[in-house]
Amino acid sequence: MEQQQPTVGVLGNEEGAEPPLREPSVTPRKSELQPHQLSPLLVWAVVFCDIGTSVYYVPGILYSQVGAMTPLFIMATVVGFIPLAMKYQEICWRNPEGGGVVSVATKAFSPRWGVFGGFLIIVSYFFTIAISAVSGLHYLATIVPFIDEHIILSTVGALALLTVINIIGIRESAMISLTMAIAALIVDLVVIGVTMIAIGPPQWDQVWRHLHAGSELSTYRLLVGFSSAWLAFSGLESISQLSPAMRPPIRTTAPRGMWLVIITVLCTSPFLSLFSVALLPDAVKLHESERFISQLGALWGGFPVELAVVITASVLLLFAANTGIIGAYHVFLALASGGFLPQAVTWRNQQFGTPHLAIGVATLLPVIVVLVTKAELGLLGDLYVFGLLGAFVMSSGGLDVIRWRQGQRGVSFWIGFLTTVMLSVAWAVNLVEKQHATLFGGALIAIGMTISVASQQGYFSDVFYRIPFIARLTQRRISEAERETEAIPNLISLSEASEIVSLYPSRTLVAVRGPNVRLIDEAVAREKGWGGNAIYVLYVEERAGLFVGAEAQEPSGEGIAALRFAVKAAQRHGFELIPVWTVSYNAAEAIARAAEILEVDTVMMGVSRRSAVYHLLRGHVVNGLTRRLPASCHLLLFN
Repeated sequence: MEQQQPTVGVLGNEEGAEPPLREPSVTPRKSELQPHQLSPLLVWAVVFCDIGTSVYYVPGILYSQVGAMTPLFIMATVVGFIPLAMKYQEICWRNPEGGGVVSVATKAFSPRWGVFGGFLIIVSYFFTIAISAVSGLHYLATIVPFIDEHIILSTVGALALLTVINIIGIRESAMISLTMAIAALIVDLVVIGVTMIAIGPPQWDQVWRHLHAGSELSTYRLLVGFSSAWLAFSGLESISQLSPAMRPPIRTTAPRGMWLVIITVLCTSPFLSLFSVALLPDAVKLHESERFISQLGALWGGFPVELAVVITASVLLLFAANTGIIGAYHVFLALASGGFLPQAVTWRNQQFGTPHLAIGVATLLPVIVVLVTKAELGLLGDLYVFGLLGAFVMSSGGLDVIRWRQGQRGVSFWIGFLTTVMLSVAWAVNLVEKQHATLFGGALIAIGMTISVASQQGYFSDVFYRIPFIARLTQRRISEAERETEAIPNLISLSEASEIVSLYPSRTLVAVRGPNVRLIDEAVAREKGWGGNAIYVLYVEERAGLFVGAEAQEPSGEGIAALRFAVKAAQRHGFELIPVWTVSYNAAEAIARAAEILEVDTVMMGVSRRSAVYHLLRGHVVNGLTRRLPASCHLLLFN
């Protein structure tokens, strides 16, 4: 016979109740930086090391798609680039905890949309890693021809090396970024300078003609080129991940750093794109599209300038691939901490203390991308634009919603709104025009969202912790952890509580996550109504990987504080409240286990007022309890 589900009720309408679901607190970063140390100059350096790499591969990719109109499209996107850049600096000071698109989408829409934004940026990171590594090696092949003949193997080898480096734990620093950014900027300006000095009237006429190309294209083809050209400004979103490390006040540091980015990008990217497309011979543009900038330097500045471009470009691009790895695994860790990815992602290497599984996934998927695309930069660029424009739309649109709610509807709002419309049109055109990228990127996000729902609902942990060996080990670790409570006054473990059930019989178990006076008052009133004189209050320490170390098993200060608060709240009524602590991989599992051990027939817990229906229907704790509690045990949600 099918087991009857326990009764579920919803009580009250009070503030202060704790939600069973945690919103994702995401602060992914592209580098390990000391907090509050980034001046505007260092902010510029970190962002320019990302956005500045685009100029090395974007002109060649766009030329293969739109030909002579490449410079015109890049310059057209500047119209949207500047207001979008200013929106990103606002995202920084609005979200000092970091998180970028995840934080904005969560605050503007919901945690689910935040997770969706997280997977968009993860997909963008994957293609950042792949395209940066491939492009960097193409430039390096200028002086090491062997690489050109084995570009796929070389890229896989480079990514494997970066994986090892990250697992060992070598980190980037802002000062390294500053050195590299200055070197790249100087070389870019040298290339532009020697080109402007060396060319004569015929070449300037060619440049002028390229600025007026494309009048014969249809409106749709113009939109296709416009959507693709946004790739020239990939990396802009990286500034929103740096806010936790910016020097306060962030509201001053972020815009100053961003203006430095805007100025240096406008002084380099459009000119390098224009000169390379307009001045390089057709044969070079056809067969050397992967390294336009070094070819431009060689054409007008000779081998010394070409060598300088090769060194700075290859190092900076491989550096960008590494920061992409760091950014991706930080998003993994943040989503896992919010319950939206399997907790195995957070497991750390015992020797180096680094999240080796997260790092491995962050590099394995780009390797697969390189193999599937055969390291073709054009295809990688199409895939990159999918995630990039999606993240731009979510960030820009989310900020519009936040501004609207706060009544900020002046000129800046409408400029920002038009920027969102512009980005949305570009993304929509890209989704239709580049269907292979839409299918591939959409499949990755669909898989990610499915995993996030399964993780948040606890399905993965349920399967994993039912493996006999893991189940025995988990139970042993729970027993070890509960022994840690013996030294804490007025706090008992679940195993100790099981020994006093006959002395303190009760029908009520209250599960708490934080201070909640109303919940305790309601529980006391109900138990008194039944003629009881005691209730149990339970705090569950949710820990994945209970077997990774004893330090993870000790009661947290938050749990101890929540239980002591509940005891004081019950004492106001002269009522006996027994604080119980336990640890588990899943709160629902622990609450159901406690209900059975303590022989109660009612479990009470709080849900948030803001989204009570959402938590009731989707919360993994509530759903888990409806599956685990005996049919005779009632579940009451106090809202």
